[in-house]
Amino acid sequence: MARWNLGQLMSHATAGIGHRSDIPASIVSFLVNEAMHQVLADAPSNAQEKLVISSTTSGENRMWLPDDYLEPISLSYLSNVGSYRTLRLANHRRFDAKGFTPVGVPKEYALFGEWIELHPSPNSAYSLQFRYKSYVTDMLDQEDAPSVSTSWRYAVLLKSKQLCADYVADPALAAVYDNQYQTHVARLDTDHAKRQMDKSGMGVRVIY
Repeated sequence: MARWNLGQLMSHATAGIGHRSDIPASIVSFLVNEAMHQVLADAPSNAQEKLVISSTTSGENRMWLPDDYLEPISLSYLSNVGSYRTLRLANHRRFDAKGFTPVGVPKEYALFGEWIELHPSPNSAYSLQFRYKSYVTDMLDQEDAPSVSTSWRYAVLLKSKQLCADYVADPALAAVYDNQYQTHVARLDTDHAKRQMDKSGMGVRVIY
């Protein structure tokens, strides 16, 4: 299976619309990266899943979000018996209405601005484990590969051809590549679907 790095994707995308050499390389690179982001919207990758561990300070109810944060998955703290307990995601307006005191063991968290707010405010130092989905950075070097599962990289090529056809105002050709894209991805499983198949295949019920 081809690796499909940025250089290969750019070359094949322009070849797919008639070897148009009049399109600046910067535009083709932009369109290929846009194609990658659109594919990720259809099929989020496991590579976007990140984990950070932080520690609370007694009385301090804020924890800064990672720079590449996109959306939350879960937030847990390590209990004094060594097990993780998951906090509930809540609305920050509830916290404002209830207040953050008295301090205690955090049971909920809310997202606001660039940080996480814990409720109630921690009464001690707790080890927090934050699982989240990250932004994907653009491919910049010709050897960079798209941040999608290997089986989805050809989908990035098809979407790149569609976007390039749109750029040169060829709607008929863009429709052809869009149809090819839709047909191709209909045969693929997302990372999430594969994970679910792994779980069901093992015959184990996961308890959250």
